[in-house]
Amino acid sequence: MDLAHTRLGARGDRWATSRGVLEVRTPAVDVVTRRFEGHATPELIEPAIRHLETLIASGLQPILFNDFELGTGYDSEVRAKLTAWHLRHAGDLKEIHILVRPGLVAMGVTVANLATGGRFLVYTDRSKFEWTLASALTTRITTGAPSSLRAPSY
Repeated sequence: MDLAHTRLGARGDRWATSRGVLEVRTPAVDVVTRRFEGHATPELIEPAIRHLETLIASGLQPILFNDFELGTGYDSEVRAKLTAWHLRHAGDLKEIHILVRPGLVAMGVTVANLATGGRFLVYTDRSKFEWTLASALTTRITTGAPSSLRAPSY
């Protein structure tokens, strides 16, 4: 399966296959947003994993906002791989927020959340998810957190 990449300005990237799309943005130095739609495959999630690993290796403890509301499904290998990654990096992420709608993706997130000890903050209400993201970004702006750093390229 071919993986197409598009740069979304200085702080974002988009990867797409014939089955799904993943956008990763870093609106603040330690805030990562990931918007996924369609069907997740292992090659589609690899860039998102590399992005987080790059931030963690630089000494950051990112806050992650996953918008999976338009996700329709995933290969079984994807849930297993992401769950294993989160178990290995349990203390490396400050917070993990996930927006889902009822369905297969929500069930997978629930199973992964149980396996990782309930670390995920799961939302089914977009406005609550967006409010939490806006609050995180506002905090960084008002406290003078360094948000002008460029996100890593892939």
